[in-house]
Parts: sequence; C-alpha cells; structure tokens
Amino acid sequence: MKRLRKQIRESFFNPVLHLLPILLFLVMDEFFGLSVAWKVSFPVAAILLIYIYYVCNQLFTWHVIFTLVFIAVTLTAGILYIFPLSVQFQHVFYEVIVIVFLLTFIIFRPRIQRLISKISSSRIPMSNNFNEMYRVIWAFVILLSAYVVANIFLILSNTQNYALFQRFIQYVYLSILAFLVFYEIMRVLIVRASLIREEWWPIVNDKGKIVGSVQNLVSLQDEKIYMHPVIRVVLIDHNLILLQKRTMKSNVFAGLWDTAITNHLKMGETVDQCIEHTAHDRYGLINFEYMYLSNYMIELHNEKNYAFLFVSCNHQNIKPNSSYIEQVKWWTRQQIEENIETGIFSDSFKLEFEIMKRSGLLESFECNCDCRIKDIVFGQHGSMH
Repeated sequence: MKRLRKQIRESFFNPVLHLLPILLFLVMDEFFGLSVAWKVSFPVAAILLIYIYYVCNQLFTWHVIFTLVFIAVTLTAGILYIFPLSVQFQHVFYEVIVIVFLLTFIIFRPRIQRLISKISSSRIPMSNNFNEMYRVIWAFVILLSAYVVANIFLILSNTQNYALFQRFIQYVYLSILAFLVFYEIMRVLIVRASLIREEWWPIVNDKGKIVGSVQNLVSLQDEKIYMHPVIRVVLIDHNLILLQKRTMKSNVFAGLWDTAITNHLKMGETVDQCIEHTAHDRYGLINFEYMYLSNYMIELHNEKNYAFLFVSCNHQNIKPNSSYIEQVKWWTRQQIEENIETGIFSDSFKLEFEIMKRSGLLESFECNCDCRIKDIVFGQHGSMH
C-alpha cells in the first residue's frame, strides 16, 4: 500500500507546487516589493526541488523545467527593473512576463509533452500530470490576464481614487489566487483518495521485478507501453484443451480464441491469489490445482505482458461465467494446428501452444497437479513464488 500511495502521489501530482515559486514571487512583489519577492520565492523554490528529488523523484525532471521558468521570470524581472517604467504599470509588469512564459508552455504543449515523455521514467504515466498542469496553467493565465486588463483600464480611466481602486483590485486578485490554490489542493486530495480504490496494475521490468504501477485504464490509453504481469492457465482434459472466445468488448484479443484462464495481477496481489480468484470467478472452480510451466514476454498493441504460464488438468465440470466469457470450447491438438494460421487464435495462445509442444506436454497429454507450483516434468525446471 505504501508503494501504491507513492505511485498515486507521483502520477497525480499537485500542479500548484510546480508554479508555487512563481506565484509567491508575484504576490510578494505586489505587496512588499521586488527585494522581498526574491528573498521569499528563491528559498521556496530550493525547498521544493529538494522535496521532489527525495519524495517524488520520478517527477524531478518535470519539476526542473518549471524551476528554470521561475529563474527565467525572476532574472527577466531583475534586468528590466533597471529601465524606467511608470509606477502604475509596475503593478502588472511582472504578471505580463509570467503570462508570456505560460502561453509559451501552452503553444508548445505537444513538443514539451513528447520531450518529457521521452526523458521521464517509464515507471509512472505522465498523462494525468500533463492534463492537470495545463488545466492549472490556463486558469492562472486567465486570472493574470484579467488582473492586467483591470489595471490597464484603471490607469486609462484617470480616476481620482486610483490608489483605492488599485488596492481593491489587488485584494480581489489575491483572494481569487488563494481560492484557486486551495481548490486545487483539495481537488488533488479527493482524486488521490478515489484512485486508491481503482484497479492498479504493477509495472515490471524484463526480469519480472516490480518497478512501479499504473491505473489500468491509464495504461491502456497512454502513449507509453508498460509491461504488466499476467497469469495464464491452460486447462487440459485428456487430449483436449479448453479455450475461451473473448468478447468484442475485450481490451485485448477481442473476438479471438484464447487461453481459458487469464488475468492481470493487481498491485499487492500474489500469483496464487490471482489464479485462484480468477478460476473461481470465471469458472466456479474451488480448490484449484495447477502447475507452473514457463514464463515469457509478449508485446501487444497497447501493453506488454510478462506472462506466468501454468497448466491444470482434469476439469470436466466447467461452468463458465457469462459475465466474463462469451463462449468456451474444447479443442483437439489437430483442430488447433489446422486453424493456427487462420487468425482465430490470440498471439499469446499461439506462443503458449508452441511452448507446450516443446515441453512434450502435448505428446502425452499427461500432467500431475498434485501441488500448485513445482518443477515441471518433461525436462523443464522452474518455480514461481
């Protein structure tokens, strides 16, 4: 659970923290002057860099970009400070600079997203962070623009109560800014709490070691391709293999014949737990026995699978759950070989069929499921715990 919470914190990071040094700089300058703005905002920027490096290190590169924007804004403000400028326009001068930088981010969004996706860690999805960041950027651009326009209108009106109205605009601006920050903080907390209840899939490396996690729907829709652990159990009864026909709504292998028992491991779930609840939910099997055969990796159109392949024998009273399975059928080896290149089988099953042939399992159609996970007969050795 601790790892999952960290993953959610990184995959749905509070975008306000990226912009906090810039916002502090603007507010401090507005009320206390440029010198105080520098003294307050730079330490906050340094503290945030350290915090993200140690607590949310997968986002460090993404945050560094906003830190560089903050430095560029403050340096630009310092350089332009030496030029004479109307005192009235000084109230909005730095807001205009920030608007220009934020609009640059919006204009070049596709390029920035591609760059960050390329250099950021593959352990977390960045789509949520991109969407949240640009939503907040738009909100602040609109607020800052409204503040600038209101001040320019006040300047051009030549009102005798300029100072009073200008102070009023400042407090309205500060109040809306504070509300936006508070709203975003609360929104992120609520979304994170809801994400804890979602289905999360582990992300593994090519050795099967968990290196991260991602929400299942995000994984299937993200531009990045993640590798997830899956369980696949081939059901055998004498000289027959049971296959399921996937529904047309299935995320993978829609409408194709596939291995009878398949599922993704969820975050915090063991292989044993995944196999047992899937066998029970899909076929009503209790006290399910199975034997480890092999593991392999395969790349599909929207994800990679690190598959743990098992076999299970002697299941004559199969009761498929129509909520999960459209159709099942017992196939002979000859029927499978006659149709293997017709496109009716999933790529994963075709690979598994070859593994079973190489193991000698299909020659004898004998397997012994006395234990759940053990060294396989027919000359192969392996174990999965």
